[in-house]
Amino acid sequence: MTPTESPAMRHAPAPLLAALLPFAPTLAGASPNDLAHLSDEFAHPGSIQAWSRIEFIEQWNASQLEVHDVDLTTPGAMTMVPFTVSWFQNYRGPFVFKPVEGDFVFTVHLTVSGRDGVSVPQSQYSLAGAFIRAPRDITPDTWTAGGENYVFLSLGHGDTTPPSWQHEIKTTENSDSQLFLTPAPGPTATLQIARIGDAVICLRRAPGQSWQVHGRFHRDDFPQTLQVGVVTYTDWLKCQIFDPFTHNSTTLTLPLPDGVNDPNPFIPFAPDLIARFDFARFARPQVPAELAGLDLSDPGQVPDAALLAFLGESAHSPAPPCPGDTNGDRTVNFADLNTVLGQFNETGDGLFGDLDGDGDVDFGDLNLVLSGFNQPCR
Repeated sequence: MTPTESPAMRHAPAPLLAALLPFAPTLAGASPNDLAHLSDEFAHPGSIQAWSRIEFIEQWNASQLEVHDVDLTTPGAMTMVPFTVSWFQNYRGPFVFKPVEGDFVFTVHLTVSGRDGVSVPQSQYSLAGAFIRAPRDITPDTWTAGGENYVFLSLGHGDTTPPSWQHEIKTTENSDSQLFLTPAPGPTATLQIARIGDAVICLRRAPGQSWQVHGRFHRDDFPQTLQVGVVTYTDWLKCQIFDPFTHNSTTLTLPLPDGVNDPNPFIPFAPDLIARFDFARFARPQVPAELAGLDLSDPGQVPDAALLAFLGESAHSPAPPCPGDTNGDRTVNFADLNTVLGQFNETGDGLFGDLDGDGDVDFGDLNLVLSGFNQPCR
């Protein structure tokens, strides 16, 4: 087997391999020079493979999402349904992300609801949104309190009685969380976080309304590379009765695993959130020359109007289609060919190789890979 070959490819027709192998040396050198390749319109189930989940990266191995898929539960969206879980101080919840180096603008469009699919979530602190976090080189064996550093902007229900739509913005430094809740007009919003130097700028837009700067933070503690993605959390009243380590290392749903006791069984488990993300877009910020050297986190130096001139709607455009891309890396290469060949003639839902969405993997899907082969999508 050659270095560019895989077991799936050994079963491909010889003429096909002969036609494709000459392209292999150029694939290793292909590398995009911006962040467009990270964007995801959630149009194909296979793009979920391009996202990482924090509970698995840090080896907690306790899934905190009851549902997590792309283009399956909700066509054209990433769906996340969390168990009882939170992000607060040392509590670490579910987070789906991509690593990003340097400055960036990250934008998501989402709709949230309770588990009935239509209502305001009934459980306190049931929200979802955009999230950036400093990576931690830890496992459960090396975890210590006081190491969480992140910023997020979310939408859902916080603490009102009766429950109502709210935004939550939170900055956490060394696990000291400072949060602010404000009213939101409804269950749908576009949220944006920009990291530019030491400034973190959070923006929002409700349907039919203009972009607003929601909050700014000076975070000179953040490293060059951050984890950037989407977050969900719900059911704080139940979460808080567990200590953070148990919460972080356990799927909090009944029945609890052996050795995990419920400190207060009279408070029921009541997770109540469904989050549907329609897109997640990444871009490099294009900061106007007249703002160079200014502290973008300081409204006294840089007013909201100056930020909105290059952020919000101006930050980036939708990622173009990428026919033939099975895994969301926005390049059509041997990985995509292997997926189609490995699932060839299979039928059913959730097949990453079913590029045309007709319920099976066949020559139509293979043709999409071959047509776009060795072509990165920008």
